[in-house]
Amino acid sequence: MRGGARRLGGLPIFKNFLYNFQRMKRFLIFIFFTLTLSCYKKAVNFYEIFPTYWKSILCSQVEIKDEWAYPLNIKNLFEKDKDEWVFCFVELRNVYSRHSLLWKWFKNGELYKKSQEVIISAQESRKNVVAWDKIHLDNTVEKGKWTVVILMDGKSVDRKDFEIK
Repeated sequence: MRGGARRLGGLPIFKNFLYNFQRMKRFLIFIFFTLTLSCYKKAVNFYEIFPTYWKSILCSQVEIKDEWAYPLNIKNLFEKDKDEWVFCFVELRNVYSRHSLLWKWFKNGELYKKSQEVIISAQESRKNVVAWDKIHLDNTVEKGKWTVVILMDGKSVDRKDFEIK
């Protein structure tokens, strides 16, 4: 019995399996490192691309204090004889790049007013931003149910329903 396969009971088959397994393992390690290195790039801060639309508030006054603005008299029901303005106050968080805000005011589904586009530029010292638009409650403003739609970068991010009496 000179043949090793007969004497060792299939050892050459086991050696072939080990040899192929080692080659496969080397190949998989090579693929893993190649893909890992090819996908490597500087980590991107998610908030640099997508700022957080934090909230919008309807109010009748805005107070500016210490280089920041605060909504006062928060409500959804405005009275022409008591309130002079309706403000739609917006707060953004994590603003690291240029964005635009736009307000559209509707009465019974018809566009009443479209604000000018507000451009928010990124500044290192300004990660959080507040902005607002307003309508004056004069004789031209009708009583009834209203809606304001807030758009950021051309896409609707929020809508607020309110009433004027």
